[in-house]
Amino acid sequence: MGVDRTDLHALLDRVPEADLPVTRKLLEALATDWDVAPAESEGPFTEQARHDVEAAEAYFDRGGEGVPHKEILKEFDIA
Repeated sequence: MGVDRTDLHALLDRVPEADLPVTRKLLEALATDWDVAPAESEGPFTEQARHDVEAAEAYFDRGGEGVPHKEILKEFDIA
């Protein structure tokens, strides 16, 4: 399916006024040239990393709770 800027502008025109701030943030995130190294270049999985992952999994296995989605949205001012 081909998409051009005209299609995207038409979609943007349909976004409700109240959703424009989050829409802007999403578009900025897409347009940002993130300088992130691919996972393969991060080196071997260390014992410390393995320990951290196991500790996190154990926390949740014991009934630990994560951060609710609404709180994450609020933290980024998109709730």
